[in-house]
Amino acid sequence: MKYQESNTENQNCGVPAGGHDFFSFAFCILILAFATGCVSDKVERRSALHSYQKTLAEKGPQRRADMEGRDAQEPLGLLKPAGPPGAIGPVEISTDPNTGRRRFALTIEQAVARTLANSPEIRVVSFDPSIAEQDITRAASEFDVTAFGRLNFEQEDNPSNSIFQPGQSDDRTVESGVRQKGVTGAEWALSYALTRSWDDLTGRTLPTRYEPILAFQLKQPLLRDAGREVTLAGVSIARLNYKIAMIGFRQKAEDTAAEVISAYWELLQARRDVEIQSALLERTVETLTKVQGRREIDATDVQIKQAEAFAKTREAALLQADKAVIDAQDRLVRLLADSQLNTLDEFDIVPASEASMEAKTLDRAELLKTAMQKNPAIQQAKMAVDIAEINIRVAENQDMPRLDLVASARTQGLARGPENAHDRLGTGDFVSYGIGLSLEYPLGNRQRDAELLQRKLERRKAISSLQNTADQVALLAKERIRRGQTNFSEIQIQEEAVEAARVHLQALEDSEAVRERLTPEFLLVKLQAQEVLADAQRAEIRAIVEFNVSLVRLAQALGTVLELHQVKSSLPAGPN
Repeated sequence: MKYQESNTENQNCGVPAGGHDFFSFAFCILILAFATGCVSDKVERRSALHSYQKTLAEKGPQRRADMEGRDAQEPLGLLKPAGPPGAIGPVEISTDPNTGRRRFALTIEQAVARTLANSPEIRVVSFDPSIAEQDITRAASEFDVTAFGRLNFEQEDNPSNSIFQPGQSDDRTVESGVRQKGVTGAEWALSYALTRSWDDLTGRTLPTRYEPILAFQLKQPLLRDAGREVTLAGVSIARLNYKIAMIGFRQKAEDTAAEVISAYWELLQARRDVEIQSALLERTVETLTKVQGRREIDATDVQIKQAEAFAKTREAALLQADKAVIDAQDRLVRLLADSQLNTLDEFDIVPASEASMEAKTLDRAELLKTAMQKNPAIQQAKMAVDIAEINIRVAENQDMPRLDLVASARTQGLARGPENAHDRLGTGDFVSYGIGLSLEYPLGNRQRDAELLQRKLERRKAISSLQNTADQVALLAKERIRRGQTNFSEIQIQEEAVEAARVHLQALEDSEAVRERLTPEFLLVKLQAQEVLADAQRAEIRAIVEFNVSLVRLAQALGTVLELHQVKSSLPAGPN
């Protein structure tokens, strides 16, 4: 009776009702399974920062004369960048007429552009987002479709003392299929198997028979391991780790840009100090010459030696100022890591940009809001909280009992030959279904309870870390705001001090021509006035440089260095 009902033809398509229902059901389930198992591993790269990071990662390590330090004949090759300047272009080269040394006129935009393109420190962290991106792919690959297969041969020869049991048998099985895990936690498998069997059972209608089977299996968790939020937790955490890596890359780029800007202004200050010290030494030598010229009039050996002592002291100070220039230049060159400007060549870098002395509006409340939104450390701490929250949701789910819906369906055929067996399979005469529930309830469950409590404590720790970081960033931002305001106010004061010192020295020099005699007291006052003017000039350039440095350091605390005009215009562009 069952055989007759299974072969009832469907009037619309000529397929038996059982076969039509099974294949329709299997097809719908397969489409649904593919749809729920589609998980993308793509990340958005819309900003210039993403393009910059991707460009650096694809270029790899900087090209140097000796890439890995393996050339024993040229041990310094590891320190020498090689290759053309590229899209940045060469800097302007001239020759100092006094020393014959090469001179490079370098703007601050050129310095930043070269640093962002060449810095080994930035290149090291540029690989981190690309590495983290592979973790996203690896997490998403858990939902990829997997093809499987099996080939089995089994032959038995057993003693038999019953006509109802075979003594010899031969089974050959070929199986293939696909399986996939879905985003709801479901696991499905669709398989096809063909078995050729033979045995020596005398009562067997088909001693040699072929049995094809088409089967579909589905396991859907209902409590533990169920739901997109839990199933996709690994992908979500991998994406957050990628964002953390990108923030770390941005932080390194901002820190390095801030360092090169600071080094640039410090080199400017060092060169101005040399100019001031040179002018002071020239005044002192000129004074010494005048005193020596009055030896026969009113200058004594005491006065001459007094002037000589000042001259020698200031000459020694000029040597220290020259050394400070080289030290400042080396710090800048190390950050540039450029093929034209490197630590192995002899040259002079002349800053071509002028330091800013414009007043800046520093609204503390607005700047603190910016810091809370854009500071990299705070952003990373917030994402650590997000990761902790995902871990809590997963732990809460794992703390539940396991209740799974298990369903299966299969159709099979049986015939003497493979063609007839497959024809019988297509008719859907023999269709089987099964559905059930599987329950697992851990009585103690201490492991999962402890893990849930651990995840909750980790979240509390992450929140505490976020709050601590926010307090530190706010304190740092407020200190740098005050520093910027103080430095700007100091510029005005130092300008007035320079002018007063200049007027004082000029008055002394004017009165020197009408004095009756050169006294030691007057000479000392004049030499000291020269020193006061030089000190005031050094203090003025120091205040100007510190004001400009304080602005970039404030931007560093806020997380907005890449938005500064010197940096934004110098950020290398790359493919989207």
